[in-house]
Amino acid sequence: MKCQSLTKLIIFFLFTVSSANTLSANEENFLLINGVTNEIVVELGPSINERMSPCSTFKITLSLMGYDAGILKDEKTPIWDFQDGYDDWLESWRAPQYPQSWMKYSCVWYSKILALQLGMEKIQSYLTSIEYGNKDVSGGLGLPGPTSVAWINSSLKISPKEQVNFIQKMLHGKLSISPYSIQMTNAILFKEELSEGWKLFGKTGWSGSDIARDGKTLEHGWFVGWIEKDQNFYPFAYLIREKKINLDQRIPRVKQLLLKSGVITEP
Repeated sequence: MKCQSLTKLIIFFLFTVSSANTLSANEENFLLINGVTNEIVVELGPSINERMSPCSTFKITLSLMGYDAGILKDEKTPIWDFQDGYDDWLESWRAPQYPQSWMKYSCVWYSKILALQLGMEKIQSYLTSIEYGNKDVSGGLGLPGPTSVAWINSSLKISPKEQVNFIQKMLHGKLSISPYSIQMTNAILFKEELSEGWKLFGKTGWSGSDIARDGKTLEHGWFVGWIEKDQNFYPFAYLIREKKINLDQRIPRVKQLLLKSGVITEP
């Protein structure tokens, strides 16, 4: 078993080195663990333990809180209408939204309304109980529109390792969150069927403002989630830091890394 694991790591290392020029990334981080055994399958990159803004990956946490508090009901309820002045960076946001579309289109204004309905005190209580990152929401909440909020380039920060631990605890039912909240959050996080019966779940995130160790301003992009089949599941966190990120490549890159890890053996 140890020889097989060592072989996997050697192959993975050779792959990542050979593909570095193709990616031309300033920095790429990936952590993948066996959610049942807690074994680290892949640990790649220098920032696995570095905290930064979760950006839209925080929608995973907001979903859990929203369902647990009874504000979110199911995949289609509640429906909230778009209004002039709301965040409208994407065409898809300029329409009524519900939990499933909120997650699919990563709609910022829906998140802000949900957070305001939860309230700062309840959000802080949840973050403290589930030990989410630095648990710092002093950056505040904000009305829909051009306002900053705690989880977007502000006070709330979390590392890739903490993201993975959070997903693992969620799927083990070890958070102080109702089983229904986890069930519904899983439902709206589902991405696609992979080969061999594996299912992919997760949420992307992006920020255009991230100061690297050398003082350069980079973008950072997330894809946080897990794959599952039967009783097996593998939480992961992918974090890329680059001058300009190709946002469409985060999920395909993670699928590539999953394949190279040996967990998934067919593309």
